[in-house]
Amino acid sequence: MSSKEVPFEKYQLLKNKVKEFVEKIEELKQNVIIMAKGNPDGICASGILIKCLKKLDLGSHVFFTNEITKIQTRTAKFSYTTFFFIGFQLADIPLIILEAEENSVFLVNNELETLKEKEKARINTLGLEEFKIPTNSVSNAGIIYFLAAEIEEDYQKFSGLAVIGGLADKQVNPKNQELIGLNRIILEEGREKQYLNVTKGTRIAGRESQPIHLALKYSINPYFPGLTGNESACTSFVSRIGIPMRDQEDDWRTIASLSSKETKKLNDALISLLMEDNSQPITDIYKLIGPIYILNEETKKNQTRNAEEFLWLLEGASQLKLYSLALAIVLGDRENLYDKLIRELSSYHGKATQAIEEILQNPKRIEDHETFRLLDGSDIFEQDTPSLVISALVESGIIPIDKPIFVKLEKEKVIEVYVRESPSRIQDGHVLFHICKELQEQKTISDLSGNTEFFTFSLEGKFEIFIKKISETLEYHLKGEKPEEKKEKKQINEKTGKQKDEKK
Repeated sequence: MSSKEVPFEKYQLLKNKVKEFVEKIEELKQNVIIMAKGNPDGICASGILIKCLKKLDLGSHVFFTNEITKIQTRTAKFSYTTFFFIGFQLADIPLIILEAEENSVFLVNNELETLKEKEKARINTLGLEEFKIPTNSVSNAGIIYFLAAEIEEDYQKFSGLAVIGGLADKQVNPKNQELIGLNRIILEEGREKQYLNVTKGTRIAGRESQPIHLALKYSINPYFPGLTGNESACTSFVSRIGIPMRDQEDDWRTIASLSSKETKKLNDALISLLMEDNSQPITDIYKLIGPIYILNEETKKNQTRNAEEFLWLLEGASQLKLYSLALAIVLGDRENLYDKLIRELSSYHGKATQAIEEILQNPKRIEDHETFRLLDGSDIFEQDTPSLVISALVESGIIPIDKPIFVKLEKEKVIEVYVRESPSRIQDGHVLFHICKELQEQKTISDLSGNTEFFTFSLEGKFEIFIKKISETLEYHLKGEKPEEKKEKKQINEKTGKQKDEKK
């Protein structure tokens, strides 16, 4: 079944399950503790859920984490008996929570793994797999949106947050960047009630809130060779193509404020720039022009007006672990906490663009090994920018992703490692994330968080020993040769060579 289309009967089955789920929530008498994944989808889902619980006169306390080991310690601080998990698997939930008879546990995860019948009886779950709906059809924020439809009469007001969740999970057609699956229903409902609008234009983070030259300077996805990170070059570029950067009141103009003629002029110039660079993938051109999802209730020239710019805000906050600030924005703060988050992220994105320029000027920093690539970013990265930078370099085709990429950061006695896995390796069934889970159980690494595509962990031992072990594992998967077999083979070859020399 296509991931773009979900048969109506399957959607209806999901809606029926949602209704049953909500009926159980409505029976609750005590406040709820919410534990969600620390990412934009988890933040948006939590924001919708908090407002729904409030409608039911239920209070809630929220935690965000990507580190499974911290779930029990975080929840143990409070005497709650109702737990709501968003984005986790059943195996992630501590047994002490699941087995306590007085506890009510709710679990929402669009990628929920198949549960056994006895597990289903023990916990209230809401996922997609049991209805054979593709996991990329709707995000967790989207599932909570459907839940809101059973609680709030004006539930369409949450459509913007659900759309952000879908964009965060990349639930789009890669050719035209349009949302797919059940996201289409959410989008249409939001448009019908005029909470959302969709136009077509230049898809650059900062298009709504940043002056044109600064939007180009901070553009990481897509990455513009010669412009990203270089303000003076961006200013010259905009002037050269004949677009005034200030309006009649002498205020900075934004990409969103350009006329259709000016927009075409900017798009043509940017496409030409991207096509000049042979390493730039065609997908960057697809990404550049496409649907613009507008949240009509938001103020113009605000980062929260454009769904993808709002997402950009939440992604940065997630990387910096500024979850409380991000949640406050999702819940409606547009003054003090909003301004504080904008200041934090201005520095964050500036550091990221500087790091990209540093890597591009010194490409030899990226060591190319047989089964992986390695970048020592100890003197490059600041403020938790590695994941943002590596994603930009990979998605812009500057670093190939035919094999895993390891980024090493030394911080005092601890080494932080960021891993971007190769999609082809994941398809082949060799998942580094699972290997690292085993290493965490063996106490070789700690603080493992993320997913199969991009994850991080801490290492207190020698990095060289770790990377050697991983290298042997990768080589075995690639060549089907175990490390001990390789060693034995090497010894035989050395012995044979020695015998030949003696005969000579």
